[in-house]
Amino acid sequence: MPPLNESQNSVEIEQVVHDQDTAKVQKWLDHNQYSKNGILRYEKIFGRTFVSTGGEKTTRKYTEMLDLKPGMQVLDICCGTGGSAFLMAREYEVSVHGVDLSTNMLQLANNYRAEMEPEVKHRVQFHEEDVTKMSYPTEFYNCVYSRDAIMHIPNKLALYKKFYETLNPGGKVLVTDYCIGSRDYSPKFGEYLKDRGYHLVTVDEYGQILVDAGFKKVKAIDTTDMFLEVLHEELDHFLAIEKEFVEEFSKEDFDWIVKGWKIKIERRGQGEQRWGLVMGTK
Repeated sequence: MPPLNESQNSVEIEQVVHDQDTAKVQKWLDHNQYSKNGILRYEKIFGRTFVSTGGEKTTRKYTEMLDLKPGMQVLDICCGTGGSAFLMAREYEVSVHGVDLSTNMLQLANNYRAEMEPEVKHRVQFHEEDVTKMSYPTEFYNCVYSRDAIMHIPNKLALYKKFYETLNPGGKVLVTDYCIGSRDYSPKFGEYLKDRGYHLVTVDEYGQILVDAGFKKVKAIDTTDMFLEVLHEELDHFLAIEKEFVEEFSKEDFDWIVKGWKIKIERRGQGEQRWGLVMGTK
């Protein structure tokens, strides 16, 4: 599949993000950014089973903040190809329920799960769900975790209220997500948000969403500096594997990813797009 042309797909993206038909949203995801080929390209940067910035490195950093104990129940929202779930199950002996709407993501996640050692395989389950519509069990999970996925969802407060209800007393939520530096951004950046179908808030506004949902001990941290460092590391790594990547995919794919990473670095350097970490306790 050729790389996604944002300008050609902006109208389609905007329609899909606001569409209430889950099947249409799922179809769009699986045939565009999260085609199987697209996911495998991302894994060449993030590492096998990972599709979020920093791969295993950032996953380890954030899971260390959760105080996970053996036997705990974790809900992994928009779990992707399962990297975080596998790491938590292996390192902390917790049970992880991963949910995602992309069938391509879930197919790869289950393929990877089949290869895992029994102690991991039997602690991890993946489910096809729309997180804005699915039923959440009351006071069931010890942790809700998500990496760089909720930016597509307009009504974040409604979603975080669901997270609050599904957590046991004392349970924690930890989410990383794209944010904006301020509401006063350039028309060019506004077009980017529209093209991607992103609904971004500032880091401080994100923290207030958790407060409004009922969470206590809320932390909202701007982690853009670390994000920039990771982006540079990923780009350097990717440039070093050009020959290998082009043999498996194409030069067009390679150039598209390099261009995309350079734009990410530029956008964050300008301060319009930020990266936020939010945490809270029930």
